[in-house]
Amino acid sequence: MLLGFDIVTLVIFIPTFYVTGIFGEDLFINIFLIVIFFVFFIIPHIFLYIFQKSKWTEFNSDTKTIHLGERNKIIKSLNFNQIRHTSISEYTYTVKTKNGSRTITVFTVLGHLEAETLQLAESTNFPEIRSFGETITKILKTSIQNESGKLISYSELDLPIHKRILPKEISESEITFQPDSQITITRTNQESLLKSRYQPKIFVFVAITVSFALTLIIHFVIGSVFDLSIESWKFPPSYFQLVFLIVSLSIGFFPLAYVWWNYKKRKEIRITKDSIYWNDTCYVFQKWEEILLKENKLYIVNDLETKTHSLFFFCLPGDYPIVRNWILIEIGKQSGGNEDLGRF
Repeated sequence: MLLGFDIVTLVIFIPTFYVTGIFGEDLFINIFLIVIFFVFFIIPHIFLYIFQKSKWTEFNSDTKTIHLGERNKIIKSLNFNQIRHTSISEYTYTVKTKNGSRTITVFTVLGHLEAETLQLAESTNFPEIRSFGETITKILKTSIQNESGKLISYSELDLPIHKRILPKEISESEITFQPDSQITITRTNQESLLKSRYQPKIFVFVAITVSFALTLIIHFVIGSVFDLSIESWKFPPSYFQLVFLIVSLSIGFFPLAYVWWNYKKRKEIRITKDSIYWNDTCYVFQKWEEILLKENKLYIVNDLETKTHSLFFFCLPGDYPIVRNWILIEIGKQSGGNEDLGRF
């Protein structure tokens, strides 16, 4: 909204009034318009400052003190040793829009004290909040609680994937995929292969419906305005009419082409003794720390970067966690078999 007000003021209002010639006619009018433009430009910034309570967290390593503040005021201060451990939580809220509603997921780094919990950082970007969580934990030299409820010491946060101990709920989980996911598993001494031929018909039906509707809207609604649609043709059609037909078909049938491309492309995950391959993209165990799952995305992360791969066209939603569990289990097997011994 703030950006919208600024753009309207700078790009639309001022040039429009300037073209009308109203500037320069009277000094009073010029001053009045400048004041109006300034007020229109500055009011959103004022509202944002008044209603937005910006919060911040400061970690002072010299004094071993954490300051929690709001705007320019320190609300609370505490010592590093008061934080028993940290964790990452999430909550969601729904925002109503013109065409429906949208669910926003917010991730939070929490500091756990003896009798309360404090919010230390917040973001809607999961890789970002994970990085914040690890950085804060290292600064405090404490432990972070993972999704399984286990406390992991700050000294073990940078361990590579193959040297991490798997939680029992993953290592002892049953790897069974639903038949409709069309997933096959092949294992040899050199590698483990997970291959998908997932091609649900509902995606094709939706893509065809959307593509036809989008093509008709583009061609007849937009084309009629500029006399480029088929109903405006006089045979033979003009060069611009043919080009517009090709463009409208290309844009309109993009959803169907996208689904077809995802059906035809290779969908494989390979685990070798030192690497994981997503099709032809290689991730060496030693360089990556964790493989996480949020909604339909796998996050392959370390302290410097995050790579994401969607499972949307890979399998049914119910099999998303099983794919991640299979990857972690096979990494342990291919890299040595015994996760406890593989750490050293």
